[in-house]
Amino acid sequence: MLRGGVIVVIGATGHIGAELISILSREGVAAIAVTRDERRTPFLPGIQWMTADLAEPASTERVLRGVRDLFLLTPNGENLADLQIGAIRAARGAGVERIVKLSALGASDHSQSPIGRAHYQAETELLNSGLKWTILRPHVFMQNLLEQAPTIVKEGRIYAASGDGKIPFVDTRDIAAVAAATLTKPGHDGRKYVLTGPEPLSYADVARILSEVVGRPVEYVALSLDEARGRMMQAGAPLSTIEGMIALAAYQRAGGPTALVHDTVERILGRPPRSFAEFAKDHRRIFQGPPQ
Repeated sequence: MLRGGVIVVIGATGHIGAELISILSREGVAAIAVTRDERRTPFLPGIQWMTADLAEPASTERVLRGVRDLFLLTPNGENLADLQIGAIRAARGAGVERIVKLSALGASDHSQSPIGRAHYQAETELLNSGLKWTILRPHVFMQNLLEQAPTIVKEGRIYAASGDGKIPFVDTRDIAAVAAATLTKPGHDGRKYVLTGPEPLSYADVARILSEVVGRPVEYVALSLDEARGRMMQAGAPLSTIEGMIALAAYQRAGGPTALVHDTVERILGRPPRSFAEFAKDHRRIFQGPPQ
């Protein structure tokens, strides 16, 4: 079994985690990718898949025992803080030396978002753990727009409650690349990094770029906060997710700090972050839909 200098990736099957283990595999870095279901995992050279349930500390500690570095990512659910705090404690008990944690922009004890408060609780646990740490605080993911692809294809519309607020969307591939760098290169311990894309864009800007890429009009439909809440409730989204998204939209509508671009990605990777236009072109077929 791989141990020692191996990196453990918790959250290995989402956009960021899957890209991260692909990068580690290409760079010849051995890693253990943690999942709840090994039956649906791809083969990658140097990657060993293992199962663990973060709700069971003994299960988590078993996977972590004997390794030095952990990348920690969990879904933004109602139990986010409990799961991550449990994983951090299990890591300390297993002898892990360093954790790179994916957090959220604006994580704080006074955040209006339950997700922001939960990430802050986990960050606090990590900072007090005695372990080496790096915290990544990304802005809104470009890949979130893929969830609206069916509506873009069918209606030629995107819906959001951010008003005219501008957002420096960041590509999850760049987040994963930064995570890989912080895990494999020195100089990142004790650092909190805000990760953004290269330019602040409103959803009207996003619609304009998508129109150019797909070759037909895409319209931005600006929702009120109440309309957005109602749509998410109708879709059956968890309450914590709804309140988190509404708080984020309100923050974006207000403008100011949420529109700030940070140069972290370029400083760490030595290249500019991907633009939204690049992202849209890379996913053109998804946004265009099947041929008519």
